[in-house]
Amino acid sequence: MLSHDLPARMTTMVVMVVMMAVGVSCALDPDADLTFSTELSPDKFHVSWAFDSDQIVLEARVRTRGWVGLGLSSTGMMAGSDVVVGWVDSAAATHLVDAHIEGERSLVRDASQDYKLVRLSENGTHTVMRVVRALRTCDANDRDITEDTVRLIWAYSVDDPASEAQILYHGAATRGSKSVQLLSHGSATEQPLPPDHDSFNLTFDKYPIPGASTFYACKLVSLPKFSKKNHLIKVQPIVQVGNEAFVHHILVYVCLDNVNASHVGVTHQCYHPNMPDSFSTCTSVLAAWAIGGGTFDYPPEAGYSLGAQGDPKMVLIEMHYDNPGQVLDVIDSSGLRFYVTPQLRAYDAGVLQAGVGVNNLHFVPPGASSYTSYGVCPTQGFATVDHNGTSLRDAMPRPRGVALGREVTQSGEMKVFASLLHAHLLGKAIQLRHYRAGKQIGELGRDMGYDFNFQETRYLTKLVSVMPGDFIITECLYNSKDKATTTTGGLSTQEEMCLGFLHYYPKVNVSQCLSVYNMTELAPALGYTVMPDYPHTVITPEVDKGEPIFAVYDNVNWTEQTIRSVEKAARMANHYAVHRDTNGYQYFPWQRIPEIPADPEAPPCNPTQPTTTPATKPTTKPTTKPTTKSGDKGAAPSVHPHGTWLHLLLTLPIATLALLFAEPLLA
Repeated sequence: MLSHDLPARMTTMVVMVVMMAVGVSCALDPDADLTFSTELSPDKFHVSWAFDSDQIVLEARVRTRGWVGLGLSSTGMMAGSDVVVGWVDSAAATHLVDAHIEGERSLVRDASQDYKLVRLSENGTHTVMRVVRALRTCDANDRDITEDTVRLIWAYSVDDPASEAQILYHGAATRGSKSVQLLSHGSATEQPLPPDHDSFNLTFDKYPIPGASTFYACKLVSLPKFSKKNHLIKVQPIVQVGNEAFVHHILVYVCLDNVNASHVGVTHQCYHPNMPDSFSTCTSVLAAWAIGGGTFDYPPEAGYSLGAQGDPKMVLIEMHYDNPGQVLDVIDSSGLRFYVTPQLRAYDAGVLQAGVGVNNLHFVPPGASSYTSYGVCPTQGFATVDHNGTSLRDAMPRPRGVALGREVTQSGEMKVFASLLHAHLLGKAIQLRHYRAGKQIGELGRDMGYDFNFQETRYLTKLVSVMPGDFIITECLYNSKDKATTTTGGLSTQEEMCLGFLHYYPKVNVSQCLSVYNMTELAPALGYTVMPDYPHTVITPEVDKGEPIFAVYDNVNWTEQTIRSVEKAARMANHYAVHRDTNGYQYFPWQRIPEIPADPEAPPCNPTQPTTTPATKPTTKPTTKPTTKSGDKGAAPSVHPHGTWLHLLLTLPIATLALLFAEPLLA
């Protein structure tokens, strides 16, 4: 049933506001309204910020009259973090300390005080601290602020300290961490809906979440019937209030039309041997949401086609529930809301999944402080498809109303506007490298601070044209130093993935572009020789003869030397790449990972002093505290309900796994 009404239980959780980054050509006014915001602790600790090319303004609004602390950490832990602490004492004097944490809890003042005070005040209920600092301070005790994910750590006390030395351990209830992207490049605003828009919901209906630590539930549903073609222009999460901790991600897969009618409306465990056969026909992703994200808006020149010939009629909703406490009796009706319009945009949009095939040939050795995996995606054969799914081979006409630089000139060209990076718990950094003629020419996504619990689709700083014949290399860095056994590729969060999801237009004929290395070339680095076909049974040594290679990973003596030898062998081996396209599967053997350039060295450090206006320069002179009545909430934070772009495609459907890796691979 199409509806304009929002449900009362729609989540109001705001993770990150995606708005236009502050223009680098404009001076940052530390006193101006701040563009971005997030709740670090609901109703207790709210942080806002804005930035330009040189500096960042941060403001903490905290429900306390004691000291407040905000910091940057690579792990979310206090140790080694870069922090700023402020308070207003009983004499109304303001105090600000730029510091770092030594050990687990020791606050040490930095020799260079790089956080500059803009304002610091309190009323009857809250303390507000606004500071400004350079993105790069050249202080060894400060963290550079980049476009990577960073863990914001926070803490506060109900009391002021007698001195800096008396800033005491704050206890588990008044501290925490949250991953954010401080330097975000987003759309100008969350786009307004056209007057003739409509909407429909795809949700579960009072589903009892199983008492398992992780669970995938799937439900087959019919899409609404459209009288004519529409464009999907916005996807919004509906996370049932109270269930935010359980709903990890939501995916919607497109199914074949000839599903068994008796399976429609059925909910079943995904990827289970007894799962209805119709579920396996659902392989292409329509939309998705994941923890840490909000609303997903398509760019104004593109939308996802619904209602035309060949467009999806049936979809599969996949809900990933995360329930580490194995809590029982939790009922859920979460899902997604889809906004559509008959006002068609210039281009049909698509999503390309690139990376390493999700299977047990992909693995991460145990005890590795770093280990890198690669997937190769050759784009040869990519072609733009028309509304009937027919591949076009000619030059593309320029649509009316599309600005120069945003039009597509050649069939198969993809204008990439956003990407999502995905690994599981061992993932620490992911890059999507863009190659042409054997040389890296740019990136389609990069996060050197990847956090599994903060996954969002991020805009590229500009549209990037991927041309037929280019290569997309997905690179994932893992840390398994705390693991005693090998981690194989798979769907569970305890297994691993290495994927990138490119959001682009116009739609091409390929939806998945994945690869896996030739195991016969890699196995010798493990100390084995194997048969050429999957599951690559062991030939030698005799003790493991006949075992599939993935069953003997933990028989390897995983020394540091072995880990590096295997990592190099995997990078140098030939890869088998596969396209899932409109005609099925196309195989591309003998693909190689091109030369990976060294990361560029950081330029010489030249610190930029943050600017503050004369009226708000820090002062140590006593000032009059704001006069408030008991219970006044004058400093209470206001939440800015602008959502982020979010689109998550987490798993390869069963049909893909079966076709890609159950069949013998080319030797």
